[in-house]
Amino acid sequence: MSNLDLNIPNYIVSPLFLLLLIGGLIGITTFFFLLRFRETPGVKYWLVFQAAITIWAFTYAFEFAATDIETKIMWSKLSYLGIMYCPVSFFLFSLDYSSATRFRSRKLKMALYAVATLLLIFPFTNDLHHLHWKSYSINQITNATNYVYGPFFWIIFVFSYLTLIAGIINVTLLFFKLSPFFRKQISLLLIASLLPLFGNLIYVFQFNPLPGFDWTPFTFLLTGILTAINISQHNLFDLVPFARNKLIDIIPDAILIVDKFLRVADYNSEMRKLLDTSETELIGKKIESLAPHRSNLIQTIVTHDNYRTEISREYNGEMHYFDLQTTSLYDHQGQNNGRLVVIKDITKRIEAEDIIKEANLRLTNEIREKEKLIVDLDAFSHTVAHDLKNMLGAIVSASSLIKTGFDTFPKEDILEINELINLSATKTMHITKELLTLASVRQQEIQASPVNMQKVVLDSMTRLKDMIDEKSAQISLPPSWLNALGYEAWLEEVWINYISNAVKYGGTPPVIAMGSELLADGKIKFWIKHNGK
Repeated sequence: MSNLDLNIPNYIVSPLFLLLLIGGLIGITTFFFLLRFRETPGVKYWLVFQAAITIWAFTYAFEFAATDIETKIMWSKLSYLGIMYCPVSFFLFSLDYSSATRFRSRKLKMALYAVATLLLIFPFTNDLHHLHWKSYSINQITNATNYVYGPFFWIIFVFSYLTLIAGIINVTLLFFKLSPFFRKQISLLLIASLLPLFGNLIYVFQFNPLPGFDWTPFTFLLTGILTAINISQHNLFDLVPFARNKLIDIIPDAILIVDKFLRVADYNSEMRKLLDTSETELIGKKIESLAPHRSNLIQTIVTHDNYRTEISREYNGEMHYFDLQTTSLYDHQGQNNGRLVVIKDITKRIEAEDIIKEANLRLTNEIREKEKLIVDLDAFSHTVAHDLKNMLGAIVSASSLIKTGFDTFPKEDILEINELINLSATKTMHITKELLTLASVRQQEIQASPVNMQKVVLDSMTRLKDMIDEKSAQISLPPSWLNALGYEAWLEEVWINYISNAVKYGGTPPVIAMGSELLADGKIKFWIKHNGK
């Protein structure tokens, strides 16, 4: 291997040494580039990862360049400060990136870093036990360090590879979980994560084109560079922050993510059912083309950072109502990078509200009817009180006349006064019965049943026979009556009221007609008329 003619004691400056130094500088540059994204979930682990590989690159550069074995071993021990934290940080990053919430506990993170820190004891105390490196020597051709590994090295090897491979598996699974729109990003990340694995395998198992040279730190640096490209060119941390796993697929609401150009970036199965399109692949499509009849709504959404409204549409043969809410999405620089659209089916809520409105309307109508009934009852009570007063007054007056003129009045006059008392008492009994009927209305549940109206009318006329005969009333009845649902006892009181009024206020003599007829709406009208004013 050709060396550069530079006078640095105990070190050989070679192209590979310079390459590793340049790689370390690139690692530092990438670290500061990623600091811009430090508020994004998961990036903090990638920053630790980037810092670790930068330390590894610098320490290995000086180990490779050192000319004495003691200096090489010193730099090799320091390189484990990067070696131990690289795979752990990559694994924790992959958990955040793939939204593997079940494994993202604080205890797990602390435990992994604690194990990595504990394993640092093995190389730093190797002089005491020689269980990490059994022996080591300098390759006189390449100036690289040749190691004979002990059991402690293989413990570190297994731990590092388990965490590294677990991280790679998380990224690989993410490739199949996310929509094709994001697979370019995930593919680059997957390639970047596989490079260190191959670089280390080449070194450990000596399939090396440059015997003794460890390609692992250099491949880790390539991983950092590819990730930086992925971030800057493909918005790895923008718009869909850290893979939604299958989260939005299990949410019952329809979810749509559009970028700042109103192209579909992601969606779930519920949203796919609502979009009016036969397109099989929606990612990257303009949202206007998928919902052309909603162009006005789309324009409204575009002009508002946050917007909420209710929409309706026929769905599965039924009218459905939806709550639509949009939220602007911003990247780490505060730039509007797209919108999240959530559509929630509120059909059941709307139906429940309609039922409540109908119930409230019925209740309002019932209250109005009851208020009207109260007014009617007040008027009725005044009428009843007036009638009772007249009837009882007539009885008192008649009885007083009999008492004062019993010995002087002719028999015919006494009988006439007695008839007046009898009529007034009878009327008082009828009024009392009506009051009892009214009381029963308020105290019992009445079931309507078919009523023989002809019988009810005839019974009412029988009760009013004396009044009808006295007035010589002429009453005409139909040959047959239409029957309706009702409560016979109450209806009899209604007819008594109507017939007695017709007899009382009809002509001389009263001519009264009664009947029934079927109306167009299916109801039955019962009527009575007389020849009075």
